Amino acid sequence: MRPVCRGDVPTDEQGNPIGFKKYGDARDELIDRIGDYCCYCESPLQTPAVEHIQPKSLEPILETTWSNFLLACQNCNSIKNDQPINANNLHVYFWPDTDNTLRGFFYEKDCAPQIHAALTQEHQQIAGKTLALTGLDREPGHPKLSKQDRRWIKRKEAWGKAERAKLRLSIHTSQEMYGSIIDTATSTGFWSIWMSVFQDDHDMRRYLIQAFTGTSVDCFDQDTQPVARPGGKL
Repeated sequence: MRPVCRGDVPTDEQGNPIGFKKYGDARDELIDRIGDYCCYCESPLQTPAVEHIQPKSLEPILETTWSNFLLACQNCNSIKNDQPINANNLHVYFWPDTDNTLRGFFYEKDCAPQIHAALTQEHQQIAGKTLALTGLDREPGHPKLSKQDRRWIKRKEAWGKAERAKLRLSIHTSQEMYGSIIDTATSTGFWSIWMSVFQDDHDMRRYLIQAFTGTSVDCFDQDTQPVARPGGKL
């Protein structure tokens, strides 16, 4: 799960905070800030939808509140749906806009996101709830995986593309090749998979952090290794 920086409320030409009459009006501003990828599964979004961290059906006062917005795909949005997430239990999940979510999970070929064993027991429990919240733990064999949910297939395809790109780069290392791979990565999505496949290539990881709009740069050290996010749980 990519850590993103949504930033403060957008302002108009006079510097005044923009008030959204409808939550959908925030879509383009969100895309400008964090890119048109699902904030949970990281898939590229054909029809980006504004997702409410705290469901608007349960917290109507937050329906048009900027700090309550993310972007989500249809699968993540529908599975999360209106599960109760209020101010009192926000802390029982990891959030891509406030935590360094890359520190909570790791990625392997043909697998759903896995929980880092180095996490504390409390954080492992939070990580498990975070995956279940949007069904990111659903893969073949999971009782709730539906035929309509192709996220695990798209992850597998992205992993294959990343591995082939890594092989090409090892044969022909050049700035042009780096640029071509970044173009492929940004069109494919699944940033965490590309970061994992290129774990030992710090240059590529820097390019990936820069190329995916809105990736939170303060979540990484100079060697592109994830560090604790200021003010976050991870």
